[in-house]
Amino acid sequence: MALSEWGRDSDMRLLDLLMDPVGFFEKVKNEGGKPAFVFFLQITLVISVVTPVVNYFGIASTDFSSAYQAQIMAYMFVQGSLLSQYGGYAYLLESILILGLAFVMLVFLAGFLHVFYKLMGGRGPILNGWKAVCYGVGPCLLGGFLPYISLFAAFYSLLLQFYIGPKILYEVKEWKALLFISIIIALTFIEMFRFGTTVVSF
Repeated sequence: MALSEWGRDSDMRLLDLLMDPVGFFEKVKNEGGKPAFVFFLQITLVISVVTPVVNYFGIASTDFSSAYQAQIMAYMFVQGSLLSQYGGYAYLLESILILGLAFVMLVFLAGFLHVFYKLMGGRGPILNGWKAVCYGVGPCLLGGFLPYISLFAAFYSLLLQFYIGPKILYEVKEWKALLFISIIIALTFIEMFRFGTTVVSF
């Protein structure tokens, strides 16, 4: 597939995902893990390039300006350790950190979703959790690196990753999926108001 076709395919997938998430996850039920991972990499590459740029110009990566937890962790490491050693070049290293941390979070969340949705009676392999997390990052492209806009992107992403995607892929009952996402959202708000962080989010 040519590079232009590759990009066009991902654009269409993102549009389909945002416009009709239920129909989108129904369509990807029987596909392998590679297309989902390619989609995840494309979104994450954009996030990992744009985030250090906005950081350099003074916008810190916090829970109010970042859709990925990887952005926050990478930014904290840059500010705490790398900036004093490498100056402005530290932001180049931040891109690599975001990519690496995002992949670690992907693996962790895929396993987390798989365990809990199987406990709720879900069907299928861990590939279902993998696809839910990979495709669920789609909304993060819509300002997932800008103050406050990222909150909306992150919330939509959370719904796709923890509720809509796995509910369809694992074929669990609606009330079980609703109970699960309600607990996740409640824990996220408790953590945010008590500690000022949202580790539960991607």
